[in-house]
Amino acid sequence: MNNFFKRFTSKLLINLKTILASVIIWFFISIQIFPNITQHISDVRVDCIPTQHMTNENLQITSVDVSEVTIKIQGKRYSISDLSGDDFKAHCDLSKIYEAGEHDVDIIVETADSSTECEILAENLTAKVSVSKIISREIEVAPYTDGIKIADEMQIEGKVEVFPPTIVVTGEEKLVNSIGHIKAVPDYEDVLSESAELQCFPVLYNQYGMRMLNDELALSDGVISMNVPVYKVKTLPLNVQFTNSSTNFNISNLKYSMSVTELTIASPDSSIDNLDAIDIGEISLTALTLKDLQGGVALPVKLPDGYKNISGNKTVTVYFENYDEYGQLGFTVPAENINVINAPNNFDVKVLTNVLTVNVVGLSSYIQEMTSDDIYATVNLLGVELSEGTKSVSVSFRLAGTNSRGWVTGEEYKVEIQISLPPEDVDALTPIY
Repeated sequence: MNNFFKRFTSKLLINLKTILASVIIWFFISIQIFPNITQHISDVRVDCIPTQHMTNENLQITSVDVSEVTIKIQGKRYSISDLSGDDFKAHCDLSKIYEAGEHDVDIIVETADSSTECEILAENLTAKVSVSKIISREIEVAPYTDGIKIADEMQIEGKVEVFPPTIVVTGEEKLVNSIGHIKAVPDYEDVLSESAELQCFPVLYNQYGMRMLNDELALSDGVISMNVPVYKVKTLPLNVQFTNSSTNFNISNLKYSMSVTELTIASPDSSIDNLDAIDIGEISLTALTLKDLQGGVALPVKLPDGYKNISGNKTVTVYFENYDEYGQLGFTVPAENINVINAPNNFDVKVLTNVLTVNVVGLSSYIQEMTSDDIYATVNLLGVELSEGTKSVSVSFRLAGTNSRGWVTGEEYKVEIQISLPPEDVDALTPIY
């Protein structure tokens, strides 16, 4: 039994040695008969790098349909049998791309190490490359105020300003050019009761007014804010004041109306609550002529600083309804009707003007019955600085009667007066010889 086992083992070893020798012999015969082999290498990564021209023209690669390729190589068995995808490099040939669009380009494959001995067999490797032109465009930002909540009796008045006023948008040319406008939308939900600066975010709209998604667009950095001027609004009646009338002139005799009877104004604070009416100005009777009565008097609308004229009226015209009942006549005031009041005790004052010609406006029936003796001129020296000599001073007028229906009008009237020391003061200053 033992002899059998020994013989079996000996034959098995001989057979194994024979097989191994046969394989070695076949390997060497194969190398001599078939020295070159062909094989496929997969997972070769493809790079796609823009050319200098593309960079200069802002042409950007947006997609490539190939990221890896499989190639066919040929070479000595001992040289290429262990090669993998990492031993090769591939890139898209973009040398013929000069504009945006889709392009079919060749893929060029090379060995990663120039010492690698193999032949890369051409197999018409291509890729589809999408290229877009990237542009930047500066677009004005408009304020969006429709969603802002305003407190009662308040409203937005004046220009709503956005900072910065423009945004630079960068992206694919067609997409950027499709932007119609940009709005600054406040990120604020409370009720505004005063002017405020609100933080905003930009919203893009196309040329048809549809909102755009800006995921593929780059917007210039920076915080967007909106200055919202909020005012308190109130409508008030208008008043006009008549000044420089005679003490005995009844203003109610002037029947008048105004082209605008009320104004809507806005205040940046609550000070407007203290106003019950707006005095648009004064009309001096001494300057009111018959021509003014016939054509009306225009008064400019002036408001306190910071207030806004919502109504927009720049002037208000005062019309005199019964102007056709008025007339104008000239009169000569005699010297005896020119009186001086409030003259100081240390001076003697004498009126040198003998005749003063004036114009009187009033109801025609009233002034036609007047005479020069019905007009009295007063020189009021209260507060007037006096010294010896002559001086030109202004006068005021009063018409006779308790209910006059006219007034002296025209330029400022003046008379000449003589100012001298009293006789006793002159004697005290006269030297005695």
